[in-house]
Amino acid sequence: MKIKLIALVLFSFTHNYIHSQTLKGIITEKTIKGVGEKTALSEKSKKPVILAYTYSQNKSIQKLLSNQKSSIDTSYIENQGTKYHTVSTISKPSALIRYKDFKSKEFKIVFTQDDKDTNLIEPLPVLNWKIINENKTISGYSCKKATTTNTAFNTNQAIVAWYTDEVPINDGPMHYSGLPGFIMQIEISDLTVFTFSNLVFSKENTPIEAPNNSAPELSFSEYSKQIK
Repeated sequence: MKIKLIALVLFSFTHNYIHSQTLKGIITEKTIKGVGEKTALSEKSKKPVILAYTYSQNKSIQKLLSNQKSSIDTSYIENQGTKYHTVSTISKPSALIRYKDFKSKEFKIVFTQDDKDTNLIEPLPVLNWKIINENKTISGYSCKKATTTNTAFNTNQAIVAWYTDEVPINDGPMHYSGLPGFIMQIEISDLTVFTFSNLVFSKENTPIEAPNNSAPELSFSEYSKQIK
């Protein structure tokens, strides 16, 4: 009985301690290769996307830091001594926020791309994780491996996650969460990798509000019908 009571007190103390703090960090998003017939990336496409991360009071927010915008990319193909240039458009958001409310189970994506605002809201996806007996160190944290299939937002992607129980917060990049620890890295098929670094706890309680912009809130299905 005493052991159970001590365990309960320790759990309550840890829970209250974690949720009375703020965790901040950096997320680096790297694209490995493209989708379709042309998988090789241009130098502009290889440029990583950097986001600031904050967790506080059962909410988290990821905000774009790197200066991104749509641009025209020109590359050259050589054929029999003659160079031919090809032109493609690289479309990237100039503003991007991803927001999770773990109490209301809400996930939001608010972004601006080509001067147009978009405001999406969805239930926080629930993923069926499988724990794998593999380990590696990421940004100084000992991590364990987990896999799942992401079917949210009309996708079908093989996902590899590396999570650490050294950070007792059940969160991760993008919409990913639900593992017994903090997801330090997400690998989406062999296309994109999201990695956390520079994690710092502070004693302050940072208010996190649901983001909005000039666009009306839409579900992903409503947004998909709109862009079609």
